[in-house]
Amino acid sequence: MALLVRGAKIVNYWGIEDKDILIENAIIVKVGKNIRDTVAKTIDAQGKFVFPGFIDMHTHLRVPGREDEEDIFTGIKSAVKGGFTTILCMPNTQPPIDNYEIASRIRKEAEKINMADVFPVGTISKKREGRELSEFGELKKAGCLAVSDDGDCVANASLMRRALEYAQLFNLLVISHCEDKSLSKDGLVKESWLSSVWGLPSIPEILRR
Repeated sequence: MALLVRGAKIVNYWGIEDKDILIENAIIVKVGKNIRDTVAKTIDAQGKFVFPGFIDMHTHLRVPGREDEEDIFTGIKSAVKGGFTTILCMPNTQPPIDNYEIASRIRKEAEKINMADVFPVGTISKKREGRELSEFGELKKAGCLAVSDDGDCVANASLMRRALEYAQLFNLLVISHCEDKSLSKDGLVKESWLSSVWGLPSIPEILRR
């Protein structure tokens, strides 16, 4: 089936252009001005914007272990509904995404669904415990684009340094959860005179900057 989107404002990194878009069998085959196609169904997009698919760098598919909250299919379906065609899923799952087997299974299941590109984020440290580096090379082979101990900060500076060095070696992005749990532990509200009056455990303002 052919579809002609007429007169759309196409947003690209270099600016906005008024052009038509011809789509055949769900694939964009032509972008240009005054495209003529007598077979295609036409949509008048005058005054409307067309964007490239968005990328969400921080999603939670909850697989494995918490499929009662979300799974790969429902997560992808929600993403596509919102215009996101590529998502990265965070590794604070049960068990964490800290090895080739778990990461590759997520990739394969997402490819079967075939609605959006899904890339797992592997853990920086095994089991997200902040003690020993995960196998970055194996995570990369499984399709990971980044590593993170999302939900926990890597408090060991030496381990974090090695993580940054190995991530550079394997061309992996490092997504750091910047929170010192020794300062924020049990905090319920921002530290202020009001938290003192109410007697509530607080989180120092410096952690929010």
